[in-house]
Amino acid sequence: MKHLRLVILLVVAGLMLSVLAVILIKDKLVEMATEEPVSGSSDGPAAANEEMAELVAFRNATRQLYNNRKFAELEALATKVRSGKERIHTGSWKIFQLYDSLNCRDDEPESMWQLHDTIHREWEAAFPQSITARVARADFLTTYAWHARTADYASEVTEEGWRLFHERLAEARTILDQAKPLSPSCPVWWSVCQTVALGQGWSREDYASLYEEAKKFEPEFFSYDFSRAKFLLPRWHGQPGEWEAAAEKEIERPGTAGYEIYARVVTEQADYHDNVFEETAASWRKTRKGYEELLARYPDSKQLLNEYCRLACYAGDRKLAKQLFGQIGEMKVRSCWRKGQFDRAKAWAMKGS
Repeated sequence: MKHLRLVILLVVAGLMLSVLAVILIKDKLVEMATEEPVSGSSDGPAAANEEMAELVAFRNATRQLYNNRKFAELEALATKVRSGKERIHTGSWKIFQLYDSLNCRDDEPESMWQLHDTIHREWEAAFPQSITARVARADFLTTYAWHARTADYASEVTEEGWRLFHERLAEARTILDQAKPLSPSCPVWWSVCQTVALGQGWSREDYASLYEEAKKFEPEFFSYDFSRAKFLLPRWHGQPGEWEAAAEKEIERPGTAGYEIYARVVTEQADYHDNVFEETAASWRKTRKGYEELLARYPDSKQLLNEYCRLACYAGDRKLAKQLFGQIGEMKVRSCWRKGQFDRAKAWAMKGS
């Protein structure tokens, strides 16, 4: 009898631990919206500026709807920002930020990734004709695919890692194919498809067709240009000088705010290089023109101002850098600078006449 009672107690304890684990996982997901650092966070007074407050508030509100499975409200929010082509102070599209705010962090345990997968499936089941639910799930699967592959060199990725990588990308592509006829169309559909194309190694012709189709749908959605530049990097599917030439060619495309997008692409590519102007064929003159247009369009953006200043330093334009540091003052945006870079660059700029 004692043994029987002991067994029963152990079973009950096990069940309680299992329930507790589920509760903790759910609680953790709910808390992630406020715990996750939002790209674009800043130091000192910059943390309180309107630009950052707008971005943080939007991303956190979106994440809370997702965490709490308020799918109808998520659908309504997506419809609003997508149809209105709404942007934040930097010019970043809110529909892009909506999907991006749902991402699972790469350092999360496998149980959290599986919970995300469950939520996406529940969302899709609740709204089977929703373009938003389908694109969100495909976006999750592409991230999940790279999570399995890891950031290791291709030769170091495990056989299981490759299997999951290809399996999840294939599933994402199937979802995207099924979602394409749905209405309304979503600009992020093409952006996620570009990520699939990168991982699956699409032919250059097929990728070019995808890009042209995307730009025809929404010429100013600059995430398409970021993705193509990455695709054309020598480490992926391009040759030296290709992404630069492609970005310059886009300047003349009608309805694209060409110089602005060129400047954004160079800024994005700067993260792949120590000095984007010394190591690539990127044009500082065209980048500078792009940033002048961007700041005329978004004059209150401290992030754009910081990005412009960093690139001026890379270009060795000391006079402009000094001027921009003066405008920045205490409004340093941390995400725009590498560790210790801001102070070193400012000291260099201030030495000039």
